[in-house]
Amino acid sequence: MKKLNIKNPLYRAVLKNSIGGITLICTSGLAQAETISTKIDLGAPYPFRMEDGIEYEIDVDVGYQFDTIEKICINTEVKGADASSVSYEVEAEPTYPFTFPTSLKATQLLSYSVVISTPENPNPEPEVGDISFCEEQNGVLLKNFLDSDGKFTLSVSGGYVEFWDVELVVEGDISDTQLSIVIDEPAEFSVPSYGGRVNYDASIRNLDSTQSLVTLEQWSVLKFPNGDSYPIHKSRDVVLNYSEPKDYTLNYLNIPSWFEAGDYELIWYVTDPSNSTRVKDSLYFTKSAE
Repeated sequence: MKKLNIKNPLYRAVLKNSIGGITLICTSGLAQAETISTKIDLGAPYPFRMEDGIEYEIDVDVGYQFDTIEKICINTEVKGADASSVSYEVEAEPTYPFTFPTSLKATQLLSYSVVISTPENPNPEPEVGDISFCEEQNGVLLKNFLDSDGKFTLSVSGGYVEFWDVELVVEGDISDTQLSIVIDEPAEFSVPSYGGRVNYDASIRNLDSTQSLVTLEQWSVLKFPNGDSYPIHKSRDVVLNYSEPKDYTLNYLNIPSWFEAGDYELIWYVTDPSNSTRVKDSLYFTKSAE
């Protein structure tokens, strides 16, 4: 399997800029929309060629949490192909304390239309129809993206397909409370076996235009490789004006030597006590065995 993801959503980019002192004008304008469209960076220039027999795992962050999602689509514009079909597969994200593995695979046959030859183009290639996978109501992919971040796998059968782009389109109600945490370390970073520090930044925003001032509660936990949770800090008040960001810069975790080696997840939670809505965001890192 090839992992093609490079997470670089608009909101994450704006978040990093806002921490440096630039305003959130670009983001606040987008937040009013009910449809978020994200062009997926596959780490290579378009057109991107997918080959038969290889699964391409895509991990993308649309940059906004949602209260509900009515529809989500994976759209592509095909440049050329000789494959018979394109498929996507998604597995439900685990929910604790109960985990029920659920997956969905959908396949779309490629449509080809004959192009009449001309003196200028005596041997034309057939034209290929575009690809669009959509889920509505209670689809697995739809549920995964409620927290803004999700994965799916693309594959082709019977040949190759070249895409001009791959786009994720989400239609739904954006949460009034927005939360983002991002690791502030090099791409290949890992905590050494003797322990160390994990640097990260965070931001919370109030997008509820009906509340000029809102008091939220925020807390965080660290999930160990075996699934156990370790408290980072207890609940604290966060008071925000409408559209105001609360930025937490230069945050860090101290990881002691006795923490086991493996993959860790830091989870921040924010809730609005007035209506019990809750959003969360995560970052991931690894502690080395040696």
